[in-house]
Amino acid sequence: MSEKALDVDYPASGRFGTALAPARLVLSQELANTIGFDHVPGVVDLLDHVDTAQDWIDAVLPQWCASSGAADPHLTVTKADLPHLRSLRDTLRSIISEPADSRADVALAGSAAVTVTRAGAHLEPLGSGASWLSAAIAIEAAGAQAQDSFRRLKLCHGPRCRVAFYDRSKNNSRVWHDTATCGNQANARAHRARRRQQ
Repeated sequence: MSEKALDVDYPASGRFGTALAPARLVLSQELANTIGFDHVPGVVDLLDHVDTAQDWIDAVLPQWCASSGAADPHLTVTKADLPHLRSLRDTLRSIISEPADSRADVALAGSAAVTVTRAGAHLEPLGSGASWLSAAIAIEAAGAQAQDSFRRLKLCHGPRCRVAFYDRSKNNSRVWHDTATCGNQANARAHRARRRQQ
C-alpha cells in the first residue's frame, strides 16, 4: 500500500508512515495511533476535538465494518464522547505496551451479539459511541489473541515516539516502528555513550 493510500484510508497510522496491521487488528492500531506529539508540529491528538475525532471515525469505521462483516453504526462523535474515546485509547495502549504497563487491572470490554450459522460464528459490536468502539476493539483483540497475533501489536520503544506498529518479524523481536528513524537515533545515542565510557 502506498504512503498516499495510508494517509487517505487510515489517517492515524498514515501520519507516521507505519505499515498497517492485518485487517483483524487495523482498528486497534488506528485507535492507538490517534495520539498527538507536542514536539512534532502538525501531529495533533485526533481525539482532542469533535471534528478531528469525527473525521477519523468516518475514515476508518466503514472500512473496518466492510472487512469484518459488521454493520456500520455511523457513529456521531459528541464532546461528551471525547474523554471516553481517549480513555479507551489509553487502555489499549497500556495493554500493548512493552514492558507491560504497571496498571495490571486495565481491560477492554464491550458487548457483542453472536450469530452462528453453517458458515461460522460472527460477533457484532453493540452499543453506541465509545461503547460500540470498545466492543469492536475487544472483538478484534479476542480474534487476534485466538490466532496468537495480538502480541505482535506493539508500541515503538522510542521514548518520544511510541507509535503503534505490527511486528511482522519472524521471531516477533522488532522494537522500533521505523528502524531508520527511531532505531538509528537509539543506536547513535548508545554509540555516543559507549565512546564516552572509553
